[in-house]
Amino acid sequence: MIRQGMLKRSISVFCAGIAAVTVVGALAGCGSSIADVAKDSAGATIIKFGINVANPAQQEPATDAIVKAFNKANKGKYKVEFDAADTETHNKNMKLAASDGSLPQVFWVEGSQVKEFNDAGVLLDLKDFLKQNQEVKTALKGSEEAFKDGKGVQYGLPYQSNVQGIFYNKSLFDEAGISYPTDDTTYDEFLAMVKKLKDSGVVPLSIGSKNSSFAMWEFNIWLSRFGWGDDIGSILAGQKTFADSGVSKAFTKVKGLASTGAFPDNMSTIEYFDAKQQFNEGNAAMFGTGQWDCAEFDKSLGDKIGFWWGPKFPDSKAMQNIDMKVPSAPIAVAGTVADNDAIKEATYAFLKFYYSKDAAALSYANSMFPATSYAGLEPANDKYAMTAMSEALNNGWKSPVSAPDLTVPSAVQSSLYDGLFGVMQGTYSPMEAVSKMDEALANSK
Repeated sequence: MIRQGMLKRSISVFCAGIAAVTVVGALAGCGSSIADVAKDSAGATIIKFGINVANPAQQEPATDAIVKAFNKANKGKYKVEFDAADTETHNKNMKLAASDGSLPQVFWVEGSQVKEFNDAGVLLDLKDFLKQNQEVKTALKGSEEAFKDGKGVQYGLPYQSNVQGIFYNKSLFDEAGISYPTDDTTYDEFLAMVKKLKDSGVVPLSIGSKNSSFAMWEFNIWLSRFGWGDDIGSILAGQKTFADSGVSKAFTKVKGLASTGAFPDNMSTIEYFDAKQQFNEGNAAMFGTGQWDCAEFDKSLGDKIGFWWGPKFPDSKAMQNIDMKVPSAPIAVAGTVADNDAIKEATYAFLKFYYSKDAAALSYANSMFPATSYAGLEPANDKYAMTAMSEALNNGWKSPVSAPDLTVPSAVQSSLYDGLFGVMQGTYSPMEAVSKMDEALANSK
């Protein structure tokens, strides 16, 4: 029997937009039920893994390697099969599946949307899984807390660890006669670097705004260093607003960076991937991203790659010794998994392997930081970009529980992205951008 539960307004409205029907009623059993156990030709119980890339082998090699290793070790018993689609299509598919009870057993979900799925009652509480697998809970080192609600429901687990910041090309810094940035580099010193890099004939910091959700990674730490973590709880509770917080000050610093000519002249017409290409080809000195691009940078820049958290802001009252190793958007488990013991057993077996030391080693081998931490695992010597990140993490600083952009409802997240790029391009003033975030939050309640 598929679990009953009311869809939240956000999921209902979404379904109305793409299916021309507003889903208002309870989750009905009209969709396919995973209570019917699917088997492969060898008799293995099949579990589906909904993933937000069209080609996991090419686009998520670490996850693909983990799934292949699990399937090999459990041949004839369990088998994981990908339900793969690009992020936009995947998100639509998961919301539709949530409305008819056909969610895959395990699936990647946007961090800004997972709470909506939890509120709709379509997710399995993974508290029982962690209780049964204490070694996994220990290895997660508290990162699972990012996906627990106020009632103690563990509605997701980190898909990976996201390490976010600024990569830089050492050769271009050397040619411009500029020292590499350090943990103590201030905002004003950063602006001076940017001006010298621009004078040397390269784009100082490449970025593209056509797909803004892929292009603001380096600014999460700016928001944190202006007190996002101190304020967001009160803002979401309605006790204060974004306008009362340090967000406008962070946006003002972004505006100042844009005024120095830090970004490409054609920023408004290029995508994240175009901006990354500028960096790979040596036409840009810096590029903001995360560990998912490490393998590519190893090929394009080798040992000339450097990594930096970004500038400190002496005029901010918030803590500055913050880095950004945070849980990525989570993987969640469909609530209907609880309806069949065989499927639950197979799903738990996969999760146990996914968060094991063996799987973590496969992640490192494929230039990806796993969600877990196990002693003795580190990047190989030829993983230059990952090694640079690992060295940056050795400063003893703490990271936020979650990246700022994953702590707000999806409408506010979109407004945050829009505001950042609006400020960069002069479309919005910092306060106008912040006001739009407050409007989005008010409308999402």
